[in-house]
Parts: sequence; C-alpha cells; structure tokens
Amino acid sequence: MPGFLALLLFLVPPLVAAAPNGTVRDAVPLLQRLEHAHWIAQGHGPHILYVIFDPNCPYCHALYDELQPHIHPDQLTVRYVPVGYLAPSSFGKAAAILEAKNPLAAMQKNESGFDKTSHHGAIAEILPNAASTNALHSNMGILKATGQKIVPTLIYTRRDNTVKIIKGTPDKTDLPAVLKEIR
Repeated sequence: MPGFLALLLFLVPPLVAAAPNGTVRDAVPLLQRLEHAHWIAQGHGPHILYVIFDPNCPYCHALYDELQPHIHPDQLTVRYVPVGYLAPSSFGKAAAILEAKNPLAAMQKNESGFDKTSHHGAIAEILPNAASTNALHSNMGILKATGQKIVPTLIYTRRDNTVKIIKGTPDKTDLPAVLKEIR
C-alpha cells in the first residue's frame, strides 16, 4: 500500500495550496510552471503580472482594458497565459493567438474587437496544431493548479516575496493598489 500511495503521488501533479484570492504557501512549482508557460508579453517593466485568460471571457476583456493605462507608467510586464474552455470557440481562438506571427497583435485584435453583447473575442478560431494544443493543455494545468478554474486569474510575486493569486477581476478602484504590491 505505501508503494501505491507513492506511485499515486508521483503520477498526479501536485496542486498548489492556496485559498481563493490568497497567498500561496508553496509557490515555487507554480512560478516555475508560469515562467515556462506559453504566454504573450505586453510591456517591458521589471514588475511581472501573470494573467490567465480565455479569449471569450468578458471579465478578462474588462481586465485587459483596465490594465492598458498602467503598463508603461507602472513599469509593468503583463504575461497573458491563454486557456480555452469557456465557449466552444475558445480553444481555437486561444490557438489562433498563440500561432499568430505576432501573438501580441493577435491578442490585441481579439480584445479591440471584443463583442460585449455575445461575449466573443474578435479573432477567428483555427484548428490548432499539436504544439499549440499541448501549450493550451499545459496552461490549463497551471490554471487548475491554482485551485479553481476561474478566469481571469492574476498571479504575481508581492514585495514581501509571497505569491498572490487573485481569482476574477479586481475592482477597478482596487487595481492600482494590486499593481503597487507587485515586486
């Protein structure tokens, strides 16, 4: 029986212990996975914010819009980590962003043409290749490892070197305070 338990623990990826919108107790595995994830960077600042998003998520779209004026003045780099699960077209749209010649431009096109009525991003979905399929499955594994499948999910290292996970869009009035605590 102990051998079976050891095998089970080896085969099942460990989940990060975190309360919703809480501080992570053991963040090293999560941060390593995020650093090696397939993400799209916007900005070139030293303060890094990971945002796990779905191309058809209206809350992700609202967060994207709210982050734009903060990227350069706050020396922020936003690393957008795409997943695709909210709508039937989400996976193909996330793949289209990843497979684009310029993924940031593709993401910006998706967000600038986002239909707030139908909750659909503007980019056309594609049939994903094997590499983007694997990347999106890996990114979904990261989202699941945070404890809940909620988008957007924000993850960042705080100035006190703890890692913070925020599920959902922070209130617009709280966003500047969140950005100020990023290391």
